[in-house]
Amino acid sequence: MTTLGLQQTQSREAVIRTPLQAVDALFAQRVSAQSDCPPPAEWGEKSFIMERLGLEDEEQFSNIPCLNDLDLIAGIPPHSLVRYRGLVQDIFEPEIYASVLKGRMPLAGQDAPVKFMTTKYRECVEEVAGIEMEDMGREGLGQRGTCYCVPLPGESAWSRAAAAAMGRQELHCAPVASVNAAGAAQKRGRPEDDDVEMATEEPAKPRKPCTESTRAVSKTGGNNGVRSAADKAADFGLNFPLPWEAEHGRVASTPCIVKLYDSDAESLRLCDTIEILGVLCINPELTNFEVSRLDEIGLGSDARQPSSALVPRIHAIRVRQLPFYHPLLPFSPDWLSEARLVSVYQRNLGAPEAVEAARNAAIAQLTRHLGGDALAAEYLLMLLVSRCFGCHGGQSLGNWALNITNWLKDVPVTSLNDAVSELVPRSACLEVSTETLASRRWRPCKDFEANRLVAAQLQLAPGTLLVLDETCLSEGTLSAEGVKALTAIGSLVTEQKLTCNFQSYDVQIPLELSCVIVSKQRSIIKDLEVVLPFKPQSLECTQSEAFVAQSSSLDAARLLLGLVTRRPHPLQIPDDAANRLSADFAEVRQEFQVNSGLCHAWLALARAQCLTFAEEALTPSRWHAVLGYERQRLQRCREHTTA
Repeated sequence: MTTLGLQQTQSREAVIRTPLQAVDALFAQRVSAQSDCPPPAEWGEKSFIMERLGLEDEEQFSNIPCLNDLDLIAGIPPHSLVRYRGLVQDIFEPEIYASVLKGRMPLAGQDAPVKFMTTKYRECVEEVAGIEMEDMGREGLGQRGTCYCVPLPGESAWSRAAAAAMGRQELHCAPVASVNAAGAAQKRGRPEDDDVEMATEEPAKPRKPCTESTRAVSKTGGNNGVRSAADKAADFGLNFPLPWEAEHGRVASTPCIVKLYDSDAESLRLCDTIEILGVLCINPELTNFEVSRLDEIGLGSDARQPSSALVPRIHAIRVRQLPFYHPLLPFSPDWLSEARLVSVYQRNLGAPEAVEAARNAAIAQLTRHLGGDALAAEYLLMLLVSRCFGCHGGQSLGNWALNITNWLKDVPVTSLNDAVSELVPRSACLEVSTETLASRRWRPCKDFEANRLVAAQLQLAPGTLLVLDETCLSEGTLSAEGVKALTAIGSLVTEQKLTCNFQSYDVQIPLELSCVIVSKQRSIIKDLEVVLPFKPQSLECTQSEAFVAQSSSLDAARLLLGLVTRRPHPLQIPDDAANRLSADFAEVRQEFQVNSGLCHAWLALARAQCLTFAEEALTPSRWHAVLGYERQRLQRCREHTTA
């Protein structure tokens, strides 16, 4: 069958429900056309699925069922096409597997024609009635990449809801009981006039896994036995960076092991935010629901082969990078071009004063939860839009960290995190004390015995707001592990690098987060230029109708933050503005005795201030506002120091 003929016979719903049927038909077509050549590693299956489903259109792409948006995955048939969005938590060694098998009809003798079968995009293969299959040895081996992905840590409730709304649809899936043959090899008749009729064989018993390291254990029926992450996280250790999310039922999705093929096999890095389009593999015949602990599964201590009931497999057909993922702008950077970004801006924020209204809504949200401290709200908003846009002399440009000091004892820092989580898609609040530094896991640690990278609470997705609570920090002696944890926190805050513990050495992974440190005195983390003493005011209009009206604009504020952080670029600074900035810095430096490093922070603050108004060039009015904020901040620092 030609590709055109296959497109005509396969409906969109059928390809989503049974993608392996199309994969096998295309493979058979290519093998029959090139009978004298070894079976190919690629045969146009990815481009066929993308074209047949129209997935270059982002709206069509978002209509594919997404595991992140479902409470249970038991309703999705195994071996159907799904999406999954997550954080690359660990990357395993490449996996060698039997990519092609050959079979003969035993009753036909040695002269019987050989039937080749691909095992790509599946965990195991099904027997075909009347055909004996065997490995092809070295010629039939393939290699694929494997990584462990978890749902995005610290995802806000509104962010999950927005992502689900983007892909909400009617699932055109066959009942689970009727799709057991979805992953079975398809029997193909001999070609007639270049057309191949695809007919589904009767369900057969599974033959064997594609990889030698995967061994079948006790069988169970159906995939209704899939258990939620919260149920099994404590037993198995599902490697959530923020373990309390599973304990409190805040994990809306499951971790997945993603298998990567061809050019995607080595394309991912730790802490990448990705979206996968692939084949969902939940193989009940390889699952033992009666044992849960890693050392009882019958797979030794290798964490790469957990039960697919706990950790489903997704065999990737399309891998998309989503740096600084935002649910209101979920599309990949390649598709969401500058022209489309402008279109989104004009459609949502192009009306007069729309940007100012969105900005005011964000400021009102922050001011309310900061006890009326409008200056702190301004700095926090500027932090939320700051991103690194380049490096100069080994120093990153554009990003900075905020240290809010003099925090009140009776005000929980979690309230600040809750307020900001209404504006940003991801946030995490971590307590920093002598106890937590010694007892909690801050650095991801390589467990060579289990052969996995054990997650830690600093392993977050790029673009997450990290709130560090130092208000419980008191005098005491840090343990050796506590010192290492504090060093890792400092590297992440000041250098934007995640420290991973590989036992005999450390590995640092680039990771850009927005960091705010809340403390009683100046933070224990050194070299923080922007320090702001907290100064709450009496706020009697917290529940006023004016604020309630502003809160209805939070969606616009969220969109504004997503747009201005989407593509980081330098601020345009005219010569007269640069001269004014230089003169003002010399004056302020003499008045407040600040060090020269503050100048870099001023440039970052000026850029952030302009971005909150969706402007790309520094104007006198914007610089005047930043200078006013800085004078107030430095005056507070002087008063707090002498108090």
